[in-house]
Amino acid sequence: MRKLEALLLAATLAMAPSLALADGAGSALGVKQQAAAKLGQETRTLRVGSDIFIGDLVETGAQGQVQILFADNTELVLGPSSALTIEDYLIRNDGSAGKLAVDILSGAFRFATGDSAKNRYTIGTPTGTIGVRGTEFDGWVDRQDGTSYVIRHGGTVIICNDANECDVLDETCEVGKIASTEVAVLGDSRTSTGEERATYKRWFRYTDNQSPLLREFWFAEARECLNRTVDGPADPNESETEDDGGGSTDTPSRPTTPTTPNTPTTPVFTDTTTVPGPTNVCTGRNCQTP
Repeated sequence: MRKLEALLLAATLAMAPSLALADGAGSALGVKQQAAAKLGQETRTLRVGSDIFIGDLVETGAQGQVQILFADNTELVLGPSSALTIEDYLIRNDGSAGKLAVDILSGAFRFATGDSAKNRYTIGTPTGTIGVRGTEFDGWVDRQDGTSYVIRHGGTVIICNDANECDVLDETCEVGKIASTEVAVLGDSRTSTGEERATYKRWFRYTDNQSPLLREFWFAEARECLNRTVDGPADPNESETEDDGGGSTDTPSRPTTPTTPNTPTTPVFTDTTTVPGPTNVCTGRNCQTP
């Protein structure tokens, strides 16, 4: 009887769709101190080369940052004083994603779709969801009320709240808001001035300054969204050049022997976020030194 059950199970698995659960959902290519992942009762200090698993709660401190690459080349960055969970990740035998579900809980993040079908991605926030169609965007989730903000850099971003009210961002530098009571397109960030632009720079830290990131995580011309006006001229108060390095302590991507940063065994995280200084222009997604 047991032999028959085993044969039936084997036959069922053989006919199932070619989906397999990855041992590690993603790999941390760049890590700054004060970054950890919690799975169940275990908390791991993240280092360059660390695996990120399904179910992980990833958190960063005031100086922390994690740059994650998934098997299908999806890119995800978690900024300082931020948190997310990897809800689900299925990888097909051909290397494409059967499903990738991530919940952004608070703080700053960057997301770029990989090689998989775009309807396979689900990005949740406390107030709704973000759908993608070949997309690059930066975002911010307010820690207090969960209101989420997104700035679009490429593709199409579909923003919906839990009441199923939706809108679409499909223009360069367009900003959207997801709140429990409304979904709104706030307009082109290049038209912002004064306090509004300062707020955008605080929310979208990687749009303002990409230098803390590995080059493969850069977006072409992202800096234009917060350091140019819609008509083109630079803000006279902004620098024309980007600091190539900007104090980043990331180890270069895909090191042969992962290094161990100066990370405390038990990070102490605080809810503060610094705003990086002005930057220079990168001219390609996986660009080289300009």
